[in-house]
Amino acid sequence: MHSQPISDIQPLADIILLLGEKVSKLITECRDFYKLEEEVYKLSQEACVKIFAWALEEIDTWLVNARDKRTWKVIGFRERTVVSSFGEFKVKRRLYRNKQTGEARFLLDEVLGWPERSGCTPRLKEMAVKLGSEVPFRRAAEILGYFVPGISAMAVWQAVQEAGEALRQEGESRREAVFEKGETPEGKEKTSRLYIEADGVVVRLQRSGEKRKEVKLFVAYTGKEAIGGGRKALKDKLVTSGVGEGERMWEEVYSGVASRWDMGQVKEIYLGSDGAEWAKQGVDYFPGAVHVLDPYHLNRRLIEAFWHDEEAYSGIRQAIYLGDREKVEEIMGGAARRVRGAKRRRIEKLWQYLKENWSGIVTSSAAEHLGAIEGQVQHNVARRMKRLGASWTEAGADRMARVLAARANGVLGRHTSRWPVLLARQEHLAQAVRLEVKRKIEEAGSWHKAGLPALKGPSAGAPWVKHVLRELSRPSLSSLIP
Repeated sequence: MHSQPISDIQPLADIILLLGEKVSKLITECRDFYKLEEEVYKLSQEACVKIFAWALEEIDTWLVNARDKRTWKVIGFRERTVVSSFGEFKVKRRLYRNKQTGEARFLLDEVLGWPERSGCTPRLKEMAVKLGSEVPFRRAAEILGYFVPGISAMAVWQAVQEAGEALRQEGESRREAVFEKGETPEGKEKTSRLYIEADGVVVRLQRSGEKRKEVKLFVAYTGKEAIGGGRKALKDKLVTSGVGEGERMWEEVYSGVASRWDMGQVKEIYLGSDGAEWAKQGVDYFPGAVHVLDPYHLNRRLIEAFWHDEEAYSGIRQAIYLGDREKVEEIMGGAARRVRGAKRRRIEKLWQYLKENWSGIVTSSAAEHLGAIEGQVQHNVARRMKRLGASWTEAGADRMARVLAARANGVLGRHTSRWPVLLARQEHLAQAVRLEVKRKIEEAGSWHKAGLPALKGPSAGAPWVKHVLRELSRPSLSSLIP
């Protein structure tokens, strides 16, 4: 690629020179530690914003010289406002038109993978999404505001929505590949046994004909391991969550599980649930899977029905453990005859529940290895989405649920620290920019000293000139460029 002269580095030197002057003045005038820290921080942010804008404009200048002039014509500048982790700033970049097709493009945006409607930088987006998944959007904006001037609750909300939508599209694409295009997932990880648990949590809706909606949560894992203090953690955990019909969500779960694990190596699959019909549908998607009623939910039902009758409660638990259905029916019949009203209705409801889920109760001893879903629901969904006063649109609830699942899987950064733009066609150009900037800075030692009159002027003896600008003028500055 043809080399072009680098733009004047004087603006960068001026920024640092001005920062030195302001900090020097502040030191002599400030008498309050808090105020000194606050003002130095603000000055540093102002300088960082200017340096960041200068860096972007330098890349844009290099691109205008490196472009194919036979194809791309500059038709003007367009200013763009963006909020970064340093604060809000504006940058001017060139708009090009393709002479053959008439297509208009910003080469700078493409090299950086800068989406047209994105109002914040990737690093700030990562901060906003991670904080927004922990606390309400307004509180997240308040916390970020201590470090990033100008960010609003709406900006945090938008960042979460963008990340959640990218995750939804990724899950839907994977589901379509398997269930609509007939592709076979090629999971690489090996395991002979899988546990998959499913449950839901109801959240309040806003701007909807429905008042509430269930967020479905699924967790797949290969077992449990001790982590100390008598506690255990799930091994190889994979969380899936969203707002959707049971069948569609199970399709997404299967495509995700099969994309991770080699299903041909899996010999046993246990599906745990509380007995909800949509949750039990999982056996239709995992051949040979065995449904197991979650022991936590089973015990809760027993306590609700027999909190007043300890003898019946203990007897039924023992009969269930032995798989003796006749004994269970006998004990429940006797307990029901001894009570009336609401207590009797609860016992009758429990018996119906046990009959509907009997195969899941006595199928296997695998039940003792399950029971993780309740804690997963509380930790990964309910803690954020069921806060006092929280309400969601249906789409917003789905996106947040997916963000929370990605956080639980430790992959949220993939959807926040990079913009969701395909850069393959521009990667060679981006690499060329990096190499050219590095080479030019290495050449800068001889000429950019001459562009810094402060090194020889009346301020040459000032500390911020001797110790900042003089070091900046050394060719070794190139070592800062990766």
